[in-house]
Amino acid sequence: MLSTPTLTNINSKAQFFFAESPIHFNFQNLATDATIQKVTVELYIWRGFQTADLPATPTAVYYNVAKTSPSDNYITLEFSSEIRAYISSSNLNVNNPQWAYNSTAPATTSGEGVYFHIVYKVDAEADRQLGTYFATSGYRYSFEQKGGMYTTYIDAETIRKYAYGINYDRFAFNLTTVKETSFSGVGSMIAQTVITPSERLHQTGVKNIIAYVNRLGLWDVFTPFGKVTESLTTKREQFNSSYRNPLNVNSQVQHLEQAGSPSGVRKFTINSGLIDEKNNYQIRELQQSSKIYLVIFEGDVFTNVSIGTTVDSTLVSVDNTTITVDEDTVTESDLGFYKTFVQIPVKNNTETFLKKTRLNDKSSISYTFELEETNNFINNIF
Repeated sequence: MLSTPTLTNINSKAQFFFAESPIHFNFQNLATDATIQKVTVELYIWRGFQTADLPATPTAVYYNVAKTSPSDNYITLEFSSEIRAYISSSNLNVNNPQWAYNSTAPATTSGEGVYFHIVYKVDAEADRQLGTYFATSGYRYSFEQKGGMYTTYIDAETIRKYAYGINYDRFAFNLTTVKETSFSGVGSMIAQTVITPSERLHQTGVKNIIAYVNRLGLWDVFTPFGKVTESLTTKREQFNSSYRNPLNVNSQVQHLEQAGSPSGVRKFTINSGLIDEKNNYQIRELQQSSKIYLVIFEGDVFTNVSIGTTVDSTLVSVDNTTITVDEDTVTESDLGFYKTFVQIPVKNNTETFLKKTRLNDKSSISYTFELEETNNFINNIF
């Protein structure tokens, strides 16, 4: 092994990486010339607390990697596949990242990102380190690579509209953590802010929200205000019955053709409703998202009778993993919020994003999504 990692604070955008895009690092010798021959790299990847949970041994080792051309003064390695696999680790039935709506508190999330740290050795030189970084399952746009180097990620804010009776929050990277106390989840590396919409941003009559992983690898929510339709497609295997003595068959009672166990797939066609042109950024991110949930509210809300009641039913199964947000007491601030809901893992079957603008489409800017439930409507997990 090379030197023990010397961890650094993560306090700039340049220390955040997105594993759905390539993560390249160039390694050079001290002279930064073409005499460089080989490099050995130790890559540490971990989640949890930045200091306390640092692995004792490297997650991956790249041993004596040679340069590609004799004239090169660098050696390039790419780490996204290793980091991405660690983020979405399926150990213990976990498929990260995860999100669960809660009727009396902000949403619960987990698994958005991981730390990684690089220690390397060029030829016979002493070990060196590149520092500590944080990675999510986000992605970069192609225009963010300039002159062979990535610029820091670009924040594209959009106008949001909200529905009455629904809890909203916003997630962002925290650039003020310190390595001794930092941890990889919400409340440290990821800041969660409760949204209190202004009256003018509210609309009524909405009973659905779409939660999705945005291009930064963080959870985001879109509120559709248009038409929502649900369909169920059922498939069964058919087979004929056979009898040892057909003369004893009562065809008025017995089925001569049998239907096997059904499998049902729910699909949802959701229109965004009329939106602002600035929402195009959010619509595009939603279409490209790798993980989406549809939350459907039943319509019943907390009333004065609910105050003081302990809510112990917000147990949500997300990708075979149970996230529990229980023992919450209904307070006066919860009055008027939706009480009952169902959260459905879905995928987006919409393939084409046709950008609409005020110039081309006047005020008729809206989009339609084709979402499909990723689980069988009838539980068939054996």
